[in-house]
Amino acid sequence: MLVFVLHILISFMVLGISLLLPVQTVKYKISKLNNITGIYGILGIVIVGIGIFIGGGESLHEYIYITFIIQLIILGLLLLVNFLNKKVGYSKLKSICSLCLITISLLFYIYYIIASFIYY
Repeated sequence: MLVFVLHILISFMVLGISLLLPVQTVKYKISKLNNITGIYGILGIVIVGIGIFIGGGESLHEYIYITFIIQLIILGLLLLVNFLNKKVGYSKLKSICSLCLITISLLFYIYYIIASFIYY
């Protein structure tokens, strides 16, 4: 039961990181960054959908905890960037940093899916 709850939590964290937060953190005049944000949103929906369908396992392993903690850290950093954007203003560097954090989040989720196959 705990494995299922962690799997769903990780999946929805990645979905929120890749779909909801970039819309708020990446608001810049350059349309390329906005297009990249849209691509990350679609990519996040596809990857999380595949991960929910084929991921998961029967027992707890270290990769579940590692992925969960990394996703929590990335979520906290993105919320900090969002807070800084609201307080100070938007900048290109903060937008690029948030896109890099989203990339790291998606890569760790792909690692999570692959590790669920290896350690199953």
